[in-house]
Amino acid sequence: MEYLIAFTIGLLIFRFLRNSIFSLASIPPEIDTDDVVEISQSFLCNKCGTQLTVNRQSVVVNEPPKHCKDEMQPLD
Repeated sequence: MEYLIAFTIGLLIFRFLRNSIFSLASIPPEIDTDDVVEISQSFLCNKCGTQLTVNRQSVVVNEPPKHCKDEMQPLD
């Protein structure tokens, strides 16, 4: 019975590590250059005060950047 439990735990650890390595090793899809526009938008992190200026942004992913695990607030 102990061998069955050890084998099951080992199998679960193996699958978890295999899936983690595959997700890290996968290549993200290329962004089409037509989907990138030039902008000049500044963002501020409310937690630590980091300010970021974005010069180019994808039209497809139109979300503000994240810092300190929260979305940054756009500056006017």
